[in-house]
Amino acid sequence: MRLTKKHRSLETINQISFGSELKNDAIAEYTMANSRLKNIKGDSYYGKVAKNYEDKRRQQAWWWVEQEQMEELLSMLPRGLKVLDVPFGTGRFVNYYHDHGYTVFGLDASDDIMMAAQTSLGDQYDRCTTVRGYSTKLPFDDKAFDLVVSTRFLRDIICYADTKKTIREFARVCKSYAILQLGFRVDGPYEFPADDERMGSRMSRRQVLALLKRSGFEEVESRKVKVLDGGNAEIHHFLLRQTST
Repeated sequence: MRLTKKHRSLETINQISFGSELKNDAIAEYTMANSRLKNIKGDSYYGKVAKNYEDKRRQQAWWWVEQEQMEELLSMLPRGLKVLDVPFGTGRFVNYYHDHGYTVFGLDASDDIMMAAQTSLGDQYDRCTTVRGYSTKLPFDDKAFDLVVSTRFLRDIICYADTKKTIREFARVCKSYAILQLGFRVDGPYEFPADDERMGSRMSRRQVLALLKRSGFEEVESRKVKVLDGGNAEIHHFLLRQTST
Protein backbone atom coordinates (compact mmCIF):
# COMPACT_ATOMS: atom_id res chain seq x y z
CA MET A 1 0.00 0.00 0.00
CA ARG A 2 1.66 3.24 -1.15
CA LEU A 3 1.02 6.30 1.00
CA THR A 4 0.36 9.78 -0.35
CA LYS A 5 -0.21 13.08 1.41
CA LYS A 6 -3.95 12.50 1.02
CA HIS A 7 -4.01 9.41 3.21
CA ARG A 8 -5.49 9.76 6.67
CA SER A 9 -5.63 7.23 9.48
CA LEU A 10 -9.36 6.55 9.34
CA GLU A 11 -9.24 6.06 5.59
CA THR A 12 -6.34 3.65 5.96
CA ILE A 13 -8.12 1.62 8.63
CA ASN A 14 -11.20 1.43 6.43
CA GLN A 15 -9.16 0.06 3.52
CA ILE A 16 -8.25 -3.03 5.51
CA SER A 17 -10.75 -5.87 5.32
CA PHE A 18 -11.69 -6.56 8.96
CA GLY A 19 -14.98 -6.95 10.76
CA SER A 20 -16.99 -3.77 11.31
CA GLU A 21 -16.91 -4.00 15.12
CA LEU A 22 -13.12 -4.33 15.18
CA LYS A 23 -12.78 -1.47 12.70
CA ASN A 24 -15.09 0.79 14.71
CA ASP A 25 -13.11 0.06 17.87
CA ALA A 26 -9.89 1.05 16.10
CA ILE A 27 -11.45 4.30 14.88
CA ALA A 28 -12.68 5.14 18.39
CA GLU A 29 -9.22 4.45 19.83
CA TYR A 30 -7.67 6.68 17.17
CA THR A 31 -9.90 9.56 18.30
CA MET A 32 -9.07 9.06 22.00
CA ALA A 33 -5.36 8.55 21.42
CA ASN A 34 -4.99 11.84 19.58
CA SER A 35 -5.46 13.71 22.87
CA ARG A 36 -3.04 11.45 24.79
CA LEU A 37 -0.33 11.91 22.19
CA LYS A 38 -0.18 15.63 22.84
CA ASN A 39 1.45 14.94 26.21
CA ILE A 40 4.00 12.31 25.26
CA LYS A 41 7.04 11.92 23.06
CA GLY A 42 5.18 10.07 20.31
CA ASP A 43 3.54 13.30 19.13
CA SER A 44 6.85 14.56 17.73
CA TYR A 45 7.55 12.23 14.78
CA TYR A 46 6.08 14.37 12.03
CA GLY A 47 7.33 16.69 9.28
CA LYS A 48 11.05 17.43 9.33
CA VAL A 49 11.64 15.23 12.40
CA ALA A 50 10.17 12.24 10.56
CA LYS A 51 12.18 12.99 7.42
CA ASN A 52 15.48 13.09 9.33
CA TYR A 53 14.65 10.33 11.83
CA GLU A 54 16.83 7.54 10.49
CA ASP A 55 19.78 9.71 9.44
CA LYS A 56 20.05 11.08 12.97
CA ARG A 57 19.74 7.72 14.69
CA ARG A 58 22.22 5.97 12.45
CA GLN A 59 24.84 8.08 14.23
CA GLN A 60 24.03 6.33 17.53
CA ALA A 61 26.20 3.33 18.42
CA TRP A 62 23.29 1.44 19.92
CA TRP A 63 21.30 1.73 16.65
CA TRP A 64 23.78 -0.73 15.15
CA VAL A 65 23.60 -2.97 18.22
CA GLU A 66 19.83 -3.13 17.70
CA GLN A 67 20.27 -3.97 14.02
CA GLU A 68 22.71 -6.80 14.76
CA GLN A 69 20.57 -8.23 17.54
CA MET A 70 17.40 -8.13 15.48
CA GLU A 71 19.10 -10.03 12.67
CA GLU A 72 20.33 -12.64 15.16
CA LEU A 73 16.94 -13.06 16.88
CA LEU A 74 15.04 -13.36 13.61
CA SER A 75 17.48 -16.06 12.50
CA MET A 76 16.30 -18.15 15.48
CA LEU A 77 12.70 -18.18 14.21
CA PRO A 78 11.08 -20.10 11.34
CA ARG A 79 11.03 -18.64 7.84
CA GLY A 80 7.88 -17.45 6.11
CA LEU A 81 6.21 -15.82 9.11
CA LYS A 82 3.61 -13.07 9.02
CA VAL A 83 5.07 -10.17 11.05
CA LEU A 84 3.58 -6.98 12.50
CA ASP A 85 6.07 -4.18 13.23
CA VAL A 86 4.86 -1.46 15.66
CA PRO A 87 5.77 1.33 15.30
CA PHE A 88 6.80 0.75 11.69
CA GLY A 89 8.78 4.00 11.56
CA THR A 90 11.15 4.07 8.61
CA GLY A 91 10.99 0.30 8.22
CA ARG A 92 14.51 -0.26 9.50
CA PHE A 93 14.07 -4.05 9.80
CA VAL A 94 12.18 -4.64 6.54
CA ASN A 95 15.18 -5.98 4.65
CA TYR A 96 15.69 -8.60 7.39
CA TYR A 97 12.02 -9.58 7.23
CA HIS A 98 12.15 -10.02 3.48
CA ASP A 99 15.41 -12.00 3.72
CA HIS A 100 13.48 -14.47 5.90
CA GLY A 101 10.52 -14.65 3.55
CA TYR A 102 8.15 -12.81 5.89
CA THR A 103 4.86 -11.19 4.96
CA VAL A 104 5.24 -7.70 6.44
CA PHE A 105 2.62 -5.50 8.09
CA GLY A 106 3.49 -2.20 9.77
CA LEU A 107 1.47 0.17 11.94
CA ASP A 108 2.47 3.72 12.87
CA ALA A 109 0.74 6.86 14.15
CA SER A 110 2.50 9.16 11.69
CA ASP A 111 1.83 9.39 7.95
CA ASP A 112 4.98 11.53 7.64
CA ILE A 113 7.31 8.88 9.00
CA MET A 114 5.73 6.21 6.81
CA MET A 115 6.30 8.47 3.82
CA ALA A 116 9.93 8.64 4.94
CA ALA A 117 9.89 4.83 5.00
CA GLN A 118 8.53 4.79 1.46
CA THR A 119 11.42 6.99 0.32
CA SER A 120 14.01 4.97 2.22
CA LEU A 121 12.79 1.50 1.25
CA GLY A 122 11.79 2.08 -2.36
CA ASP A 123 10.42 -1.10 -3.97
CA GLN A 124 10.65 -2.98 -0.66
CA TYR A 125 8.00 -0.65 0.77
CA ASP A 126 5.52 -1.78 -1.92
CA ARG A 127 5.84 -5.33 -0.58
CA CYS A 128 4.63 -4.20 2.87
CA THR A 129 1.10 -3.45 4.08
CA THR A 130 1.16 -0.29 6.21
CA VAL A 131 -1.63 1.09 8.38
CA ARG A 132 -1.80 4.33 10.32
CA GLY A 133 -3.29 3.71 13.75
CA TYR A 134 -2.61 3.25 17.43
CA SER A 135 -1.08 0.35 19.29
CA THR A 136 -3.63 0.37 22.11
CA LYS A 137 -6.41 -0.85 19.80
CA LEU A 138 -4.89 -2.69 16.87
CA PRO A 139 -7.20 -3.02 13.83
CA PHE A 140 -6.37 -6.70 13.37
CA ASP A 141 -8.04 -9.98 14.25
CA ASP A 142 -6.99 -12.22 17.12
CA LYS A 143 -3.94 -14.39 16.33
CA ALA A 144 -3.48 -12.58 13.00
CA PHE A 145 0.35 -12.62 13.14
CA ASP A 146 3.07 -15.17 13.81
CA LEU A 147 5.42 -12.48 15.13
CA VAL A 148 5.10 -8.98 16.61
CA VAL A 149 8.16 -6.70 16.77
CA SER A 150 8.44 -3.43 18.71
CA THR A 151 11.58 -1.41 19.50
CA ARG A 152 12.18 2.09 20.94
CA PHE A 153 8.52 2.39 21.85
CA LEU A 154 7.13 0.66 24.93
CA ARG A 155 9.64 2.15 27.39
CA ASP A 156 10.45 5.37 25.52
CA ILE A 157 7.47 6.80 23.68
CA ILE A 158 4.03 6.06 25.10
CA CYS A 159 2.76 6.47 28.66
CA TYR A 160 2.76 3.45 31.00
CA ALA A 161 -1.02 3.04 30.83
CA ASP A 162 -0.74 2.68 27.07
CA THR A 163 2.31 0.41 27.38
CA LYS A 164 0.23 -2.05 29.38
CA LYS A 165 -2.66 -1.87 26.91
CA THR A 166 -0.29 -2.25 23.99
CA ILE A 167 1.41 -5.36 25.36
CA ARG A 168 -2.03 -6.93 25.85
CA GLU A 169 -2.93 -6.01 22.28
CA PHE A 170 0.33 -7.51 21.02
CA ALA A 171 -0.54 -10.76 22.81
CA ARG A 172 -4.05 -10.71 21.34
CA VAL A 173 -2.96 -10.41 17.70
CA CYS A 174 0.11 -12.67 18.11
CA LYS A 175 -0.07 -16.45 17.89
CA SER A 176 3.59 -17.44 18.30
CA TYR A 177 6.42 -14.99 19.02
CA ALA A 178 7.25 -11.38 19.89
CA ILE A 179 10.46 -9.37 20.04
CA LEU A 180 9.91 -6.42 22.37
CA GLN A 181 12.39 -3.84 23.62
CA LEU A 182 11.98 -3.03 27.32
CA GLY A 183 14.11 -1.71 30.16
CA PHE A 184 14.63 -2.48 33.84
CA ARG A 185 16.76 -1.50 36.83
CA VAL A 186 19.53 -3.84 37.89
CA ASP A 187 19.46 -2.80 41.57
CA GLY A 188 16.81 -1.00 43.62
CA PRO A 189 15.06 1.09 44.47
CA TYR A 190 12.44 -0.14 42.01
CA GLU A 191 9.21 1.63 41.23
CA PHE A 192 6.18 1.30 39.01
CA PRO A 193 5.67 4.33 36.76
CA ALA A 194 2.52 6.39 37.10
CA ASP A 195 0.06 5.69 34.30
CA ASP A 196 0.68 9.09 32.71
CA GLU A 197 4.50 8.69 32.74
CA ARG A 198 6.77 6.78 30.40
CA MET A 199 7.87 3.34 31.57
CA GLY A 200 11.61 3.91 31.29
CA SER A 201 13.82 1.50 33.23
CA ARG A 202 12.41 1.82 36.75
CA MET A 203 10.98 -1.63 37.37
CA SER A 204 13.00 -4.73 38.23
CA ARG A 205 13.58 -7.42 35.65
CA ARG A 206 11.26 -9.70 37.63
CA GLN A 207 8.52 -7.07 37.57
CA VAL A 208 8.88 -6.58 33.81
CA LEU A 209 8.67 -10.33 33.20
CA ALA A 210 5.62 -10.52 35.46
CA LEU A 211 3.92 -7.80 33.39
CA LEU A 212 4.66 -9.75 30.23
CA LYS A 213 3.37 -12.99 31.78
CA ARG A 214 0.08 -11.36 32.85
CA SER A 215 -0.33 -10.17 29.27
CA GLY A 216 0.28 -13.61 27.76
CA PHE A 217 4.02 -13.77 27.03
CA GLU A 218 6.92 -15.75 28.47
CA GLU A 219 10.61 -15.10 27.94
CA VAL A 220 12.62 -17.30 25.60
CA GLU A 221 15.79 -15.21 25.93
CA SER A 222 16.96 -11.61 26.04
CA ARG A 223 19.85 -9.56 24.64
CA LYS A 224 21.32 -6.48 26.32
CA VAL A 225 21.08 -3.46 24.02
CA LYS A 226 22.30 -0.60 26.19
CA VAL A 227 23.43 0.20 29.74
CA LEU A 228 22.06 3.33 31.47
CA ASP A 229 22.38 5.19 34.76
CA GLY A 230 25.98 4.22 35.48
CA GLY A 231 25.23 0.52 35.02
CA ASN A 232 22.13 0.41 37.22
CA ALA A 233 19.63 0.23 34.36
CA GLU A 234 19.53 -1.68 31.09
CA ILE A 235 17.58 -1.90 27.85
CA HIS A 236 17.02 -5.38 26.40
CA HIS A 237 15.44 -7.07 23.42
CA PHE A 238 13.18 -9.80 24.81
CA LEU A 239 12.36 -12.75 22.56
CA LEU A 240 9.00 -13.96 23.83
CA ARG A 241 6.62 -16.85 23.25
CA GLN A 242 2.89 -16.21 23.22
CA THR A 243 1.25 -18.38 25.89
CA SER A 244 -2.40 -17.30 26.08
CA THR A 245 -5.12 -19.31 24.38
